[in-house]
Amino acid sequence: MHTKENFENKSQPNLIAAIDNFFFKTLKKRNYLISNLNSNRDQIISYDLRISMCIKNRAKVTKGGYNYILEEMWDWRPIFPLNNQLLPKITSLQMMSERVEN
Repeated sequence: MHTKENFENKSQPNLIAAIDNFFFKTLKKRNYLISNLNSNRDQIISYDLRISMCIKNRAKVTKGGYNYILEEMWDWRPIFPLNNQLLPKITSLQMMSERVEN
């Protein structure tokens, strides 16, 4: 996944692993709740905000920014509309381009 040259300090690999672990756990919980959208709306929005923060933090921690985030992070979209300022750059830009295409 990463070589030693991509890390700025010694604790960075542990931090990236923790962010990735939290991202996948939160994504799994969110996907479980999607089966009943209406009754779980607030929880799903809460999980989407947490996922958004994971993606932003992962981009800040890695030396290459958004170039080194996981593919699952690139593919993630919030279920319910969120303010663009709360979303990672890649998600808000991709959602805008998807709206233009439709």
